[in-house]
Amino acid sequence: MYRFRIAWPALIAGLALSVSGQTGGWQDGQVNTTLCRWYDFRVATLKDKVYLDGGHLYWVPGMADGSLGSPVDDGNPLGLIGVLNFSTPFNTSTNASTLFSTISKAPNGGAANNFAPNYYGGALLANNDEFYLYGGATIAETNFSPPEGDQVLGYMASQYGDNGRSFQAGFLNAKLPDGVTRYVTYGGGVNVPSENKAWYFGGLRTESWGQIYNNLANATYTPTNISDSFIQLDMTTQQQEEWSNVTLPREIPSRAGPSVVWVPVGEQGILVVLGGVTYPSFTSATGDSANPAQSRRDSPGFMANIDIYDIASDTWYQQQTIGSPSQYALGCAVVATAQDYSSFNIYYYGGYDALSEDSDMNDDVWILSLPSFMWMKVTSAMPGHGRAGHQCVMPYPDQMITIGGRASGDPHQCLEGDPPEFLQVYNLTSGRWMDSYDPESWNEYGVPEMIHMMIGGDYSGGATITTPTPSGWATPELASVFATPYPTTKLSTYYPYSTVGAGNSTRGELDSNGGGGGTPSWIGPVLGVVLGLIFITAIVVAVLLYRRRKLLKKKAGSDHSTDENGNARITTWLREQDGKTVTTDDTHTQLDEMESRGITPMRSPPGQPEMRQYTPSEMPDTPLVELPDNSLTSELPAQAYDMKHSPFASAPQTPRSIFTPTSQTFPMGTTSQDQASSTSGPIPSSLTQINERPDSPSLGNSERSFNNIASITNSTSNVGDNYASKQTSGPLVSPPLPVSPPSVIVDGPNEATDYISVHRDNSSATNAGSPLRRSVFRESENDLGEEERDGNNQR
Repeated sequence: MYRFRIAWPALIAGLALSVSGQTGGWQDGQVNTTLCRWYDFRVATLKDKVYLDGGHLYWVPGMADGSLGSPVDDGNPLGLIGVLNFSTPFNTSTNASTLFSTISKAPNGGAANNFAPNYYGGALLANNDEFYLYGGATIAETNFSPPEGDQVLGYMASQYGDNGRSFQAGFLNAKLPDGVTRYVTYGGGVNVPSENKAWYFGGLRTESWGQIYNNLANATYTPTNISDSFIQLDMTTQQQEEWSNVTLPREIPSRAGPSVVWVPVGEQGILVVLGGVTYPSFTSATGDSANPAQSRRDSPGFMANIDIYDIASDTWYQQQTIGSPSQYALGCAVVATAQDYSSFNIYYYGGYDALSEDSDMNDDVWILSLPSFMWMKVTSAMPGHGRAGHQCVMPYPDQMITIGGRASGDPHQCLEGDPPEFLQVYNLTSGRWMDSYDPESWNEYGVPEMIHMMIGGDYSGGATITTPTPSGWATPELASVFATPYPTTKLSTYYPYSTVGAGNSTRGELDSNGGGGGTPSWIGPVLGVVLGLIFITAIVVAVLLYRRRKLLKKKAGSDHSTDENGNARITTWLREQDGKTVTTDDTHTQLDEMESRGITPMRSPPGQPEMRQYTPSEMPDTPLVELPDNSLTSELPAQAYDMKHSPFASAPQTPRSIFTPTSQTFPMGTTSQDQASSTSGPIPSSLTQINERPDSPSLGNSERSFNNIASITNSTSNVGDNYASKQTSGPLVSPPLPVSPPSVIVDGPNEATDYISVHRDNSSATNAGSPLRRSVFRESENDLGEEERDGNNQR
């Protein structure tokens, strides 16, 4: 692959997105700007940073008189890439404009023009150290022509491997090989850093495979034809990357707006393709699907029958699911893996049916659990809160951050909230939207209750339904892929992150070469300190050896019968103490002295011997007793749980941009100073104070009934019915395994209701008109692993 390096400074460090985003010029009287919405962009996560490129980025100008102007999309003529550092805390009151730093793709930070224009759709194909900007449509310009179809831009953030070449961080321009073109958009990109590979699935193209433009009422340049391409980028050797294109098999249908995720099963993992539609409305000049009837026939099957690509064998499979949602496009998906790798839960959020641009955007969260291939809606939406064209990233195993998107209705409408909820945080274990993100608060992922009720096991894993139910495996070969464990030694993690603010490294220098060539800059100072310590240590040791030698000589010449070295005094004192006892007052004095130094000794009542304290343990068959009042605002004893590391707590300090503009300044979002804590692991929700979003309702006493959990096979129907008759009240306890999954209750064609509507508080009926978003479920202590239960009993 031919390439040449871009010869200008690649990094424009210190530019705040709030400053340089409105590159078209500020309006008269404007004093600040606020991110309004961002959609049809692409993202890549490199270690502790998320890079965001392209798309429609709207700003709301703030005027000197306190008024707000209309949202502005300037087209990003400077070719800026936004950078979000996982070390940056934020909450729902934070103006997202303050959270991003930027780098520029343009020469010397000037206009991008035809070198790096703004792209809509496409993907950032990446590993942990670099990414390539692939695909996407551009805006038709009269002043310059866009790049050719074989041009692609890459960005190297850090060095990896040993290819014998010099390294310098920055952008580079490369040529695609024959058979690979960038003239494709609205496909599904997926990155697999552990394999140093990335893929781009399907998407849209023009009839001629030529140049594509965004929102241009000209059929010649409008991407309306389905692409059957499957692009692979192999980044095994840096600066020797290899591109290839394989036509999708006829039985694997391509589509527009799908989500593709990587799941760690098999020798090299598998790719799972979710959703997408045919004849989408988002490329139509009229805003409506060109063939809605055909889209309704084709698109629901992209959720019901999942396409799977095994990387190691280069083989495609299809697997039927149960309880699937209807058609969705332009949503986002992430994968959360059980701690024992017995299940892999794919979270799908947002999107819409793409039949019309007036369609409601989805705000539901669905989970597709593998290898059972069962769907479950875990969080339901409030109308008007949904979004599409957004992206999802995972800073921690138990958290998902959604970025941007667009709302239903007016194309110029901002996302909901004041300021707009540009960033949202979702806890994957609890299934709840949180009101903030704190980089110092996280936990390992726990399988949610409603999922392990379907597949067996508990919070930490232990799934007992490990085959697709009830259909069984589509082929024995696919079963063999899932039976092959992925070598987890290939996986790398870069968390936890410290809170240091936007644009900065979170754990010192993550990159082996500090982003530059040659010897890292920190080698000199570190080496000086180490050598200095060695020199000082040598001096101290020499002095101690000299004094010891001198004392030994002096001792050898002294009379041992004398009191010169204090031995006689010590012997006399020991004899005087012989036979004495320590009184109670003396004991208390010693205990008080220990307490004054922060040591808590064990005390016994006067006159009684010290007794060892034991923490009572619960009998294995003792049922848990639920507290009568499980309000989230209940007072808890301070010692009830360890509040240090919480997957739900969030009290970040006010985030701050690393850049302070000289000509314009922008107010930072107000951040909450309230400190909310939770446990170091999942605990019963009735015992937890969780800092959720204001529109997430508190959990009342859930209606404890398994009447809606119906069997999907005749062999288990009696088990579910008998258990349901005994569990209409009291603490929620998982039924005997094998357990029947919740029935597929149809709201519309092929769509199941959510878990909440089946198991919510009776009192919710009185709040039918409430704008609050419905939360999920209450955790039971039975769901905790043995280590978690033992830990709670010892607190």
